[in-house]
Amino acid sequence: MSLFGGGTDYFRWYSEFGGAVLTGTIDKYCYLSARYMPAFLGYKYNACWSKMERVNSLDELIHSGIRGCLQYMGVDEGFEVNHAGDLPARSGLGSSSAFTVGMLHALHALQGRYVSKARLARDAIEVEQVVLKETVGIQDQIQCAHGGFNHIEIHRDGSYTVSPVLISFERKACLESRLMLFFTGIQRSSSEIAASQVSNIERKEHELQAIQNLVPRALDAVTNGNLDDIGSLLHETWMLKRELSDKVSSDGIDSLYNSARAAGAIGGKLLGAGSGGFFLFYVPKDRQTSVREAMNGLLDIPFKFEHGGSQIVLS
Repeated sequence: MSLFGGGTDYFRWYSEFGGAVLTGTIDKYCYLSARYMPAFLGYKYNACWSKMERVNSLDELIHSGIRGCLQYMGVDEGFEVNHAGDLPARSGLGSSSAFTVGMLHALHALQGRYVSKARLARDAIEVEQVVLKETVGIQDQIQCAHGGFNHIEIHRDGSYTVSPVLISFERKACLESRLMLFFTGIQRSSSEIAASQVSNIERKEHELQAIQNLVPRALDAVTNGNLDDIGSLLHETWMLKRELSDKVSSDGIDSLYNSARAAGAIGGKLLGAGSGGFFLFYVPKDRQTSVREAMNGLLDIPFKFEHGGSQIVLS
């Protein structure tokens, strides 16, 4: 869940200006089981996700994440993977990177290696950007590997520093209780929207710099300040984000946002690249019923922040 700084984790931005994000992982998961498969079943690869794929060549696999990870890890044996997720794909909550990180984690374990979180993040970035040639930033891979509520500073050379945000259990619970997550029902390809934003980077330097400058202000509000300031800062970042590309929002999205604000949300934003997926709002507790009603039946997803990151459950 990228709260602040989204858009500054693209190479074309951070290679010149550095980048910064304030982001957290939540207790919604991508579950993967993987195993080598016997050779006598009549097919080489068995991939079960929202589709069932049984093929004999990697090139035949529709699921690009599975194909890219197997190519990257040099897997040539028969292989089976089963995937299920708590939340829908293409919805702005990093599900693609959660899958990639989890798949690589499983493959490393199958090959007898227990690798660091930094290695998992690095490998996932390589798969998505180099093998699959997707237009993606680097914060989702880092977060899914490391887990936690973090301030990530991205250096011009592509290295990064992950600093956990240290707040009391009570303060974290208070923040969680004021954040509301709604699914718009719109699923979209973040890579396509991101490509539009990246192509505009030179013309949107002022907006991106302003987005980056909100990160230390938000960090201060989370750790020491008035938590309600988070709502105001989310509103600021959403207004700036809408300026990055005409694909970020729409009349329908703007109408939902304005309805939530009129009902009592201090601020919010679409998560991920925009255009659909999940809306996150900061709402005082006494206004949450009104905001829920204003969202016209959109599904409200309760959540908490988690701190484990990608984990091997059984090996």
